[in-house]
Amino acid sequence: MVSMRSEAAAGRIPLTTFKGQLRQINAASAGSDGLAVLRLCVPRFFELDGAADDAATCAANRAAAPMAARTTFRRYSGKVRAPEQGGQLPRERYFSVASGPDGDDAGVLAEELNAYRSLRIPLQFFDLMRDEVAVALDTPRGCQVLLFVHEACALQPFAATFSAAFRAAVDAAATTRSPFLLSLGTTVVDAEIGGVLDLRLPAAQRWFFASFVQCGMLPTPARCFEDVLPELLALACGGSTPDNRRLQALGEHLRARGVRALIYPSARCDVAVRYRDGALVAWHGWNLVRYGPAPLRDSLYIDLGAWETQFPPSVELRRYGGDGEEGWRVCGLRVWNHSVHAMRRRLP
Repeated sequence: MVSMRSEAAAGRIPLTTFKGQLRQINAASAGSDGLAVLRLCVPRFFELDGAADDAATCAANRAAAPMAARTTFRRYSGKVRAPEQGGQLPRERYFSVASGPDGDDAGVLAEELNAYRSLRIPLQFFDLMRDEVAVALDTPRGCQVLLFVHEACALQPFAATFSAAFRAAVDAAATTRSPFLLSLGTTVVDAEIGGVLDLRLPAAQRWFFASFVQCGMLPTPARCFEDVLPELLALACGGSTPDNRRLQALGEHLRARGVRALIYPSARCDVAVRYRDGALVAWHGWNLVRYGPAPLRDSLYIDLGAWETQFPPSVELRRYGGDGEEGWRVCGLRVWNHSVHAMRRRLP
């Protein structure tokens, strides 16, 4: 058991100020038809945002596994209570962290959407900010995410949730047995946020490891933060299962301790950091969840299990260093996620 109140067992939380660009897809950026088709094609992506009575959401739930959507947990969000009661946070609090100019997040947002795809509709999301994607699809590079539905006719049973113009476009593509493509807008914001626990930074990684891994009741065969990345990058939506909700408990504890935002590695794509003389100089594959201000309160964090330290097949951690540079990269995670999705679609 680890009990942390005013100060962590490993010392004060190394909070920093984040300055950079954040990217997000939301109702405003996607538009009404875009949001309707998103609720259909990625039925669990927005599910906890209080729109369960929306007609498009109901249609999406029928296309997905019944009862599954309402049990989705969001990574580092907290328990299943209202946000004002310290419970789970809405999707609008989650962003991808840009690693290039103009909000370029190296495809993280598109892969987050791919992780929530319906198993009944063959589709895929592509990031039009990626040069190789824009070239391959012969479309201008931009800040949009492209939804590619392999068979437009798969959308027709849900046409009642679309506008007349959108419904006509779906029908036209279905008539010619063509795929259906939809460009979805994203929002890029220049952000400055204080009180951030930024797990890209070595000091934050050391604090996290000392506070939550080394102090556990059951020993974990890990020597540093990178060794427990298999737990942080768990494939399950929200990183949690009925038997393991560690990441939810961590999120609730950090919120109680006054952390305003957390930057954490995405479980949906390859993730990396590079340092020069100890300073962060490059990264990709990271997300941010914004907690916002909250009254400090005592927090008891109890952890009875060992942490996962083994990646699935074909996923590996690579460390590198030399000439004043060092860092690490998790390779194969995006490919593994896509292969698991393809396997699930083949199952009865």
